[in-house]
Amino acid sequence: MDLKNSTILITGGTSGIGLEFVRQLTELGAEVIVTGRNRDTLNNVKRRFPKIHIFQSDVSKPEDIKRLYNNVTRQFPGLNVMINNAGKCG
Repeated sequence: MDLKNSTILITGGTSGIGLEFVRQLTELGAEVIVTGRNRDTLNNVKRRFPKIHIFQSDVSKPEDIKRLYNNVTRQFPGLNVMINNAGKCG
């Protein structure tokens, strides 16, 4: 699979394994969409990787999932990979 031409959504992409996915996939040239619960943390990741797209979303909230789905499918119809990495800690 040529990830350079992929549009990839990474839930929970602001720290740990998710952030490492962001780093590596950005380096490969993929179009990367990152979600996270905390707006400030998302903005920090965006500063570090300016080409990514960010969406604040909490996967434990059905209304956030619906809003994320609607926004992402409208703005990125070529989305072809999803890495569901989000998990609530603490």
